Amino acid sequence: MRMYFSSIRILIAVGFIVFVVGSVMAFQSTAAKSTMNQSHTNSLNYPENEHGQTYGSAQEDNSADMLPDLIHAGSVNGIQGYLLKKDYLGEPGDVPLYDVDGKTVIGTFHVGAKNMNFPKNKHGQTYGSSADAASPGMEPELIRAIGVDGTAGYVLKKDLDDELPKSPEEAIAIQNSRSPDGRDIPLYDVNGESVIGVFHVD
Repeated sequence: MRMYFSSIRILIAVGFIVFVVGSVMAFQSTAAKSTMNQSHTNSLNYPENEHGQTYGSAQEDNSADMLPDLIHAGSVNGIQGYLLKKDYLGEPGDVPLYDVDGKTVIGTFHVGAKNMNFPKNKHGQTYGSSADAASPGMEPELIRAIGVDGTAGYVLKKDLDDELPKSPEEAIAIQNSRSPDGRDIPLYDVNGESVIGVFHVD
């Protein structure tokens, strides 16, 4: 009889341990699922519109799941314009530009390729279209352009980008020294050396 009670106690203890472990595992599983199902929760705490969509600006280092549902892309007639996340992450091309409500189309926007790996010429310079760059800082070194005579070629990014002034006085001096008619820069072959024409910068 003693052996019987001792076996029952062991059985009850094992049952209790199994129950506790099972409960903890079920709780963790439920908590993990609820965390995964929170589509609008992110560390940037974007605001939500009346339809529950998050909206805001995309940062270059944001992963796709950290982006808001509506991504700011500019404005049309003073109205802020947003792209749907699926359009922003989709194929390059023209997509609708929405009001913050995510329903009203206010225009169109051209989405370029993201994180473009531009090809390199024999000198190691990247080349391609600036429209394919995710941001101005990611443009290739040689940017596709059409010269004044219709010749297709490339301009050096550094020729397009003016050096930033170091003071307001220097900025005014640079502005005053510019010709109102713009300036001409060399148009290169893809090798970045052979000048094949002229490109006019306004």
